[in-house]
Amino acid sequence: MKNPDEFMNGAIPEVSGSGPYVFDKKLENRVVSAENGTCEISEILSRISSMSRSRVRRKFVEAASTEGMKAAATTLLSQTAFLEVEVEELLFEGYKDPFLDKVCEIPFMNFVCEAILDVPERIGLFFEANNTASKMYEIDDGTRDPTNLGKILKYDEEPLLDETWWSTEESLKIRGTDGSLFHPFLSKNEKLYVYVAELCRSIWLEFKEEVEYRGLKAYRYVVPPEVFDVTYPGNEGYCNPSDKQFFSSQNDSVGCLPKGLLEISKCQKSQPPITISLPNFLYAPSEVRESVKGLNGTDDIRDSIVVDIEPRVGAVLYARRVSQVNIEMWKGKNLTFPVNLKKMKSALIPVIILHETSEIDDDSLETIRSQLYETESIAYTSCNIMMIIGAIVLLLGFLFLAFSYQEEHEKKLRKCLYVSRCKSLKGFRRDLTWRHPHDVEDELETYHLDEFDGFMKMLRKKERVISSLEEQYFPGVITCYPEDIAEFFEKRWKRIKKSFVSAKNNICNCFKRSPAINQ
Repeated sequence: MKNPDEFMNGAIPEVSGSGPYVFDKKLENRVVSAENGTCEISEILSRISSMSRSRVRRKFVEAASTEGMKAAATTLLSQTAFLEVEVEELLFEGYKDPFLDKVCEIPFMNFVCEAILDVPERIGLFFEANNTASKMYEIDDGTRDPTNLGKILKYDEEPLLDETWWSTEESLKIRGTDGSLFHPFLSKNEKLYVYVAELCRSIWLEFKEEVEYRGLKAYRYVVPPEVFDVTYPGNEGYCNPSDKQFFSSQNDSVGCLPKGLLEISKCQKSQPPITISLPNFLYAPSEVRESVKGLNGTDDIRDSIVVDIEPRVGAVLYARRVSQVNIEMWKGKNLTFPVNLKKMKSALIPVIILHETSEIDDDSLETIRSQLYETESIAYTSCNIMMIIGAIVLLLGFLFLAFSYQEEHEKKLRKCLYVSRCKSLKGFRRDLTWRHPHDVEDELETYHLDEFDGFMKMLRKKERVISSLEEQYFPGVITCYPEDIAEFFEKRWKRIKKSFVSAKNNICNCFKRSPAINQ
């Protein structure tokens, strides 16, 4: 806060960024029980500060860091709305509020602070949440239905959220997983629900694009703007109407905060006045962004929540979760004790922006790479090889059948040609007879096949003079059935189909001495 005094006198609050402050977050899931298709797990969360990776290597006063505020701090701390706290105190160690301590020391108020108000001994964003077990999750192990893998069935032994948190039955439903895994074979068209314990509600992710993470293909899902819009169907229950007036647009929504903001005080211990948003009030209207000076401009890529998932196994490869914690500075109604707030302008003051990233470990990544991608590559290559081999075998089989068919028909045609009174070609006239294949008896196996082969070759060559067959090959008497010969050659040699009719006529004209031709 750069202008605490001016803000107390009605000026627009102005903030400045510092940091980053880096800490490691370790999440361990412990399986308590597993039976009947469900698992009960408990999360152990540890946060360890890493000052070596932090830009600021000294203790930093997060709130009220200006010299003017430090001078004002010499007066009673209870007379200002701001306190000086260190980063470690704000995050993990917690800090004590001097005013609350003094109030709770008053007789009878001690009982009110502890039993009724449940005022914590120390205040911190992650105080008492470090190295502690979360509430119990009961999840589906996916054995009965893989699409339910990781789905939360109960949280803190209840199927619904605390009814004091939200106002509708729809908003009290626990949907989706805890965000650490999803069901296999994801679809680009489906919404992925995630229950976020810090927000006390379920949110959803929508597919944005395909990306690549360390050589693996992944689907990138993002949180859409509608998640933090109480006017969106199904989100009405996330509005907690109150008489706290921060923005003029609240009058249009019965006291609900504008879109882009989520008030979570009712689900937190002692109900601190905390509102969550995306960094720099992303997706919030201009009225909200302009209510605080010093913020960076909004960036859909930098300030949005993204999750990269391997779609076939549902494993989270990379995730970035961002949020902004805002404190509700409400002046109340005519409040003058302990601080006069009549001039102060009610506002949401950003306190801290959290950027949390997580990546899959090397062992799990290598397991996916070896058991999924390499196996898939081998299977794909094997399928291609088998397809090629199958095509070759099919082609060889087709050629074999084609040649067998041709040879069989040529054998049948050869049986039509036999010699009745001739044993040699020299010095004798040949009395040859041409018959239909079905008219030839099996015992007629004595052929001069060389004459027939020459006849076949002559028919395949259009340029040959077919009329020369009489003198060269068949000077004897021939009996033929022209239509049968034509039918056979039309099927066997289509390439000479057009010329065969004239060819057979020429053959018949060459042997006019045969009485069968005239028939």
